[in-house]
Amino acid sequence: MTRGSVHVVKISGDAGLRAAQDIAASLSEALAGHDKVAIATEAISGADITTIQLLLAARKQALASGKSLSLAAPPTGVLRDLLIQSGCLSADGRPLTQDGDFWTPAKGKAA
Repeated sequence: MTRGSVHVVKISGDAGLRAAQDIAASLSEALAGHDKVAIATEAISGADITTIQLLLAARKQALASGKSLSLAAPPTGVLRDLLIQSGCLSADGRPLTQDGDFWTPAKGKAA
C-alpha cells in the first residue's frame, strides 16, 4: 500500500451503465492499494446517472476506509453537463448538493 502520493485512475470513453462494473472494479482496486486516489475524468465521452452514483459510492467507500478519493480536476465536458442537468452543479459550476466539495476540487489539488 502506498502512502503519501496520489494514485490517479483515468476514466475514459463511455462511463455509463455498461462500463459501471469495470469502473467500480478499477476504483475498488485502487482504493485497496492506495491511501489517496484521484480520478481523472476529462476523457469521459459518455456519462449517465450511473456515473454519478458510482463516483459517489466510491467516495463513500474511501471515507469509510479512512482513505481519500477525489477528482483530479473539476469536471468538464459530458460529466460537467450531466452534473448540471442532474442538479449537482449550477450552470456556473457552483455545487448544489451535499457532495459539492467532491465535484468542485481546487484546481491542481487532488485528494
